[in-house]
Amino acid sequence: MERTSYLLIIIVVLLSVSLTVPSHTYSPPYAGFFGSTINTYGGPPRWVGYVECTADTSSYYSYIVNWTLRYPHDYGVSEPGVFKTTILVRNWSRFLGEMPSRCYVLGRDSLNYDNKLYRASERLKNLTAGTPDYEKLEPFFGFVSSPETPVNVTRVEVTVFSTGMMKPVKLPFVITWLGVLIVGIAGALMSYRRSKALLAVFLITVFLSVIFFGEYIQMERKISGTAEAFNELLTLNSTSGWCTEIGSAQGDFSSRDDVNWFLKTVEKNNATVSSVRWEDIVLRIHVKVNKSDYMKILRAFKERGWETSVIDSKYLNTLLEERHRTREINETMMTLEKYLPYLTPDERKAVEDYMAGLNETLHQTKGQENLCIAVFA
Repeated sequence: MERTSYLLIIIVVLLSVSLTVPSHTYSPPYAGFFGSTINTYGGPPRWVGYVECTADTSSYYSYIVNWTLRYPHDYGVSEPGVFKTTILVRNWSRFLGEMPSRCYVLGRDSLNYDNKLYRASERLKNLTAGTPDYEKLEPFFGFVSSPETPVNVTRVEVTVFSTGMMKPVKLPFVITWLGVLIVGIAGALMSYRRSKALLAVFLITVFLSVIFFGEYIQMERKISGTAEAFNELLTLNSTSGWCTEIGSAQGDFSSRDDVNWFLKTVEKNNATVSSVRWEDIVLRIHVKVNKSDYMKILRAFKERGWETSVIDSKYLNTLLEERHRTREINETMMTLEKYLPYLTPDERKAVEDYMAGLNETLHQTKGQENLCIAVFA
């Protein structure tokens, strides 16, 4: 009788001690030093920008830091919870398109402009004064408004903050309930023919231990399956490019089978995976679709039990008919090309670089005509 009482005391002590163990621990991100990869551009940047990012998980914090370090960057130090550095961005519009979720531009100011481009604009003002071409070039004249000359890059000061870097504590609770299970089994064997009341108590502790381990194993399997599914999603071949979101779905990817079903459904409905990117604690998957087939794939997602939504059809038609910005860019480029022979070689080169930037903007604008469904995992 005394031995079984001691076993009960051990169980009580184990469970009491486990109450002092915190369910989560604070784990700040890695603190380290990063070397500079900034190349010499031969002059000051034309623009300066300021970006701040926040992350609620250590994995997303690391993702944002690694994304930042893909750009030419200055020396940076990652202290617990904060990362700061300065990067150089050549294509601002592409930078905005690739910027992770929860990163915000606090401002972007022009420092100065290219002298050659300014001289070209002054020459074109004189050549086109009083003609319809002057109005077509007004966007260009507005862009080039100062005789100063820097390099056509943006210096961006980036600060990444981490918040709530909490990790669940598992091992102490596993050890506690393993001890309770062993003691409970020992107590049940010792009290089998001596006391039904004690036997019932020990069997209850064994039962509770089994429930704990069952829940723990199920949770770990789910975490493992979700991790495998997400890793497979991140390795998908994507066509990239810009697209207009006309619908969305909240996807449930808890195993590779879910990924396989998703890919078969996409292929069956004449769609393709356009892009896959992290956005804090979710993945945003763009599925490029045809205007005539997108409702079919949304219905398939809904039948799977996913939550879906779609924009109003009238708004969609209005969105697809928006072409004013494209016409303005085309007119500016055609007019500039007409006057290129009247410029000096240096001025012509500066204007051609400006036109190349316009052409990329035009390409991105055309990319907005691509329709896609955003699937959030």
